[in-house]
Amino acid sequence: GCSYEYMDRRKVATFSYGGDAQDEAVTELRKKLYQSVTRDGLKPKLDEKGRPQFFFYQNECKNCFTEEGLGMAVYEWRPKFLNGNAVGIELQL
Repeated sequence: GCSYEYMDRRKVATFSYGGDAQDEAVTELRKKLYQSVTRDGLKPKLDEKGRPQFFFYQNECKNCFTEEGLGMAVYEWRPKFLNGNAVGIELQL
């Protein structure tokens, strides 16, 4: 069967984005997000090499599971103007 892992509470900041994770615009959005949170006095959470921890939240992907684990991922097309996805950064609590 499947097992689950409990994750501690997180604090994040996001920008809505209608594109895909591989889009060139994501790099610029990450820069703007970093500048925005630091300007507001928030502190990004850093990895072991001192880099901010960014992520891409993709709402258009639905994961399907079987007894053995992940079975497949199904992508639902959405127009970019809906801004259904998000570029995010993890922050210190």
